[in-house]
Amino acid sequence: MEFKERHNQFLFDYIYEKTGVTRKQILSPLRKREVVDSRRLYMYVLRNYFGLTFIKIAQLTLHDHSTIVAGCKKFEYLSSVYPKLTTLPYKDICFNLDMMKDTVDVQVEDLKEQIILINQKIDKLITIKQLQNGRKKLHR
Repeated sequence: MEFKERHNQFLFDYIYEKTGVTRKQILSPLRKREVVDSRRLYMYVLRNYFGLTFIKIAQLTLHDHSTIVAGCKKFEYLSSVYPKLTTLPYKDICFNLDMMKDTVDVQVEDLKEQIILINQKIDKLITIKQLQNGRKKLHR
């Protein structure tokens, strides 16, 4: 599944609902246990559900990629030791994301996003064409 802002918002909302940790806290350098655990869950979902690279996750979270690698490894270790605290929330998130895939509303949102991108590309091409026409007039 392609990672989109609505997925990002869903993850932050889910984590906040379950743990009380906000988006701002997840993206911050805070080292409180509940923040670190929530951050690891967020990073692990991005890596394992969406298949994002460590570099891309680092860009999204404003953390170093080595922090992402270590966080994902730690989450995997904790999953084997404390599955109720790690695996269950991960599976619940994946289930909810899977449910988001095929709804008509999601398809409409995807098409709206595509329309916006297409219109932006058209605007760029029109601008380029106008600039080219302006240059041709100057050289005559």
